[in-house]
Amino acid sequence: MSPRERQRGKGWGGFGTIAGMLRKLRAVATVVALETLEHPVTVLLFLASSATTLLLPLFQFQRFTEDGRLARDCGLATAFLFGLLLAAGGAGRLWRTLTDGTAAAALVKPVGRGLWLLGHAVGLLAVLMLYGLTQGAATLLAEAASPRYHSGGTYGQSVPVALGLASVPVAALVLAALYNRFFRGRFALSANLLMALLLWVVVLFFRRPLHWGSLTALVAIGLAVVQVMQFALAAAVRCPPGLTVGLSLVLAACGMLFFGGAAYLPLDALAGGGAVPGRTLALLVPQTAAALLFFGWCGYRLLCGRELG
Repeated sequence: MSPRERQRGKGWGGFGTIAGMLRKLRAVATVVALETLEHPVTVLLFLASSATTLLLPLFQFQRFTEDGRLARDCGLATAFLFGLLLAAGGAGRLWRTLTDGTAAAALVKPVGRGLWLLGHAVGLLAVLMLYGLTQGAATLLAEAASPRYHSGGTYGQSVPVALGLASVPVAALVLAALYNRFFRGRFALSANLLMALLLWVVVLFFRRPLHWGSLTALVAIGLAVVQVMQFALAAAVRCPPGLTVGLSLVLAACGMLFFGGAAYLPLDALAGGGAVPGRTLALLVPQTAAALLFFGWCGYRLLCGRELG
């Protein structure tokens, strides 16, 4: 076998068929997604993000030129921050698999290093998509439940509605606990799935008008978070979890400051019931794809140069 063939087998596992590669990719991604969703910190991030957003209408005493704008902007900013923490923290688990021997056991099956790293990216992407659904529903509901300004100069607010919405994530935890108690189900996994499900059920039956344009901004935020996720995976090959999270947050801050970060957090575009233009999102896609390919290649090269115990 030539050196090129050996290197190819080392990178992708020497698969004979695309079907076999896809099966192993799905297996790795499924394990990563389930392990991330079952981690207690993930439950706390989902709960804190959604509950904080849904509680915003109770503390909104300013109109900021538009009803519900404060809740919407804070909800999207929360989605960005907590999404970064979830992406970087989930990527940090890759370091533990490399140090505790899990990766070495998986890579002798054989599962190529490139495929193994790609499986981690796909698994984390699935987790981030579930988080985006949860936070998107929470943002829509928080904006709709915000105080309404009346012509007489007063605000109208239904406190029971706001409290009822904020109790939805808590209800998901209660149902997950009952499922774990009586059916021995996985508490953390059930809680994360139920939060998204219950919030979207409420969205579908909510009687007040919803600003669906907010979801377009969530797509732009998601593109930025996915780029940071890929960078975090590359960094986690060599860096412990704490350092990976720190470097990821620094990268996100630098990107927002120097590389047109306003395009990824387009709050002004939503004013007056607006939405992020499709052209803007279309321009962000190739930039995101380029970042994913670059950071993915960096992670692969770092992984190939690392000896596994």
